[in-house]
Amino acid sequence: MSSVPRIFLQETPLVGSTLSLDPTLSHYLVKVLRLEKNASFLGFDSQGAEYEMTLLGANDARVLRQTQQAPVESLKIALGQGLPKGSKMDLILRQGTEMGIHQMIPLLTERSVSRPEPSQWEHKRDRWQKILVEACRQCGRRDVPELKAITDWESLLPSFKDYDLVLLPYEKEAPSLKSVLESNAESRRILILIGPEGGWAPGEVEQAQAHGACVTHLPVPILRTETAGLAAAAMIQFFKTKV
Repeated sequence: MSSVPRIFLQETPLVGSTLSLDPTLSHYLVKVLRLEKNASFLGFDSQGAEYEMTLLGANDARVLRQTQQAPVESLKIALGQGLPKGSKMDLILRQGTEMGIHQMIPLLTERSVSRPEPSQWEHKRDRWQKILVEACRQCGRRDVPELKAITDWESLLPSFKDYDLVLLPYEKEAPSLKSVLESNAESRRILILIGPEGGWAPGEVEQAQAHGACVTHLPVPILRTETAGLAAAAMIQFFKTKV
């Protein structure tokens, strides 16, 4: 990981322009990192571009040049994650970003214990978005994963058609992930569905299959909800780099 500090830019800047830093970024650069005037750092935006910048003062920075643009990747992995208890979603978002997942869908299922009130969603969304940005900053990733609204199971089903392949890890009797991927070698937009701590209800599995999902099993022991999606994403990426 690069030792050069990185910050997320809310808007795409113009090269050569001077930006006013919001108080949070100013505090991070000046008070936390103790950067001095004319110190160099990097900025990245929501379009996947990265910029070389220099600190003009506590509240201002100049955009010197665009240094990189995130490559357009043909493989896009989305994670439909059954809402877990406690702070497990924070871990999933952080490590899912590190794993290269492109879209995060917090999912309400029949066995979800965590059921935020609608009034809590905006607070959770803001906090989760900050986790995604911070994870990108730390791991060097330039594109921030898309964060969908909390979605109930019934509402998600029609969107299966937007993906080339929908995978639902379930039971050992189901076809292996390797065999499913081999049978769908051309698939590049893949949705992984992971249930909450209580797993999937049988009716949900039937509904998923009726909407075109492939039930599969992972070639590992039974995984916790916070690790199953990450393991599946890693396996998919490994397989797709070999075909």
